[in-house]
Amino acid sequence: MIYGWSPGIGDPSLLGWFTVFGYFLAAILCVQASRADFGAGRFWGVLAVALILLGLNKQLDIQSLLTAVGREIANSEGWYDQRRALQKYFVIAVGSLAITGSIAAVFILRNRSRHIRAASAGFVLLSAFICIRAASFHHIDRILNAGILGARFNWIIELGGIFLVAVNAFGATSAAAVKSKAGCVAK
Repeated sequence: MIYGWSPGIGDPSLLGWFTVFGYFLAAILCVQASRADFGAGRFWGVLAVALILLGLNKQLDIQSLLTAVGREIANSEGWYDQRRALQKYFVIAVGSLAITGSIAAVFILRNRSRHIRAASAGFVLLSAFICIRAASFHHIDRILNAGILGARFNWIIELGGIFLVAVNAFGATSAAAVKSKAGCVAK
């Protein structure tokens, strides 16, 4: 056990396993897109690896280890009582980075396919959610555990980001197949 954390299944619920399945399915679709869309293969390949790691983390709960280590450091360094201010600045920084990252992705990827732009937006959303969630802020957790029509916001955000990536990886694969088929017919 490390600072109260030990390896184990982080979210053994049906929805937890469904989310892990979503990560891995999206990763498989990204691998297919990387094979179909040679011009963007590296993009889809990196996204596939990131999704596999996030899926593993979903059940290994590594972010809880990071939280425990951070708590221990804060206690040993004597600034644990000031953590709320630091947490507030962390959320502001992650939110700002997510917005900046989204704007930068739109600018950098402006000449790329809509599938790449939308998948990037989904991944930025997912990354920001995971960073904020990993910081384990109780007031943020209350908001994320609230919901609408029985669906908690954290489910909507995480599964929404995965869905955006998966749908656009599938779309990129389909578009590449259509383009390839059209090229064969033209010859």
